[in-house]
Amino acid sequence: MANFLKAYLAKQLGHPAGWFGQVLLRILNRSNRAMNDLTFQQLALAKNHHILEIGFGGGDLISCCLAAESTLKVSGIDPAIAAVDFAKRRFKETLQSDRLQIAQASGENIPFADAAFDRIMTVNTLYFWSKPAQVLASCRRVLKPAGKLVITYNNKQFLEKTQATNYGFQAYDPHEVEAMLGKAGFLEIQTVAEESPYDGQFFCTVGVKNT
Repeated sequence: MANFLKAYLAKQLGHPAGWFGQVLLRILNRSNRAMNDLTFQQLALAKNHHILEIGFGGGDLISCCLAAESTLKVSGIDPAIAAVDFAKRRFKETLQSDRLQIAQASGENIPFADAAFDRIMTVNTLYFWSKPAQVLASCRRVLKPAGKLVITYNNKQFLEKTQATNYGFQAYDPHEVEAMLGKAGFLEIQTVAEESPYDGQFFCTVGVKNT
């Protein structure tokens, strides 16, 4: 029974669905707060920036960006229909303006034009990328020259300790993530670390698209 519950939770974390998925999205907004805060800091946003979030979950990071500056525009994609429906309810009014777009899609096939975004952010999604190289290539395609990609993720030891890696999570060390970004053509790659009251140490790796 314990293994079944762990497997079910791992599946929901990767792809929230049903009533449990709706509850989980609210929980993730709270548990991801420290990671969202660091991600937002690393974005270094400026007026008129267009931001993409891959795997927006409960939508707190989208909300943070929208509140930061009235000229910012945000687009969000998530493969989970539960997350898309949740966001459409949460941001019903904002979606009627041109400041926010929401779509059901994966990072492997980002449904936007080349050089559309100044910033791309993603929190706690790296573990579920079945084709990381394809996701990074897709990110690079839709980033403007000098655009920034910010990836935030839990440490490998935490994921192994909690047995998440036994249920579909692919864990990475920062040097592995940095190497993937370098291979994908990103420059000025750096990683910062912080602590979360929920998950302990986590990392934020940043790369810049060459001009």
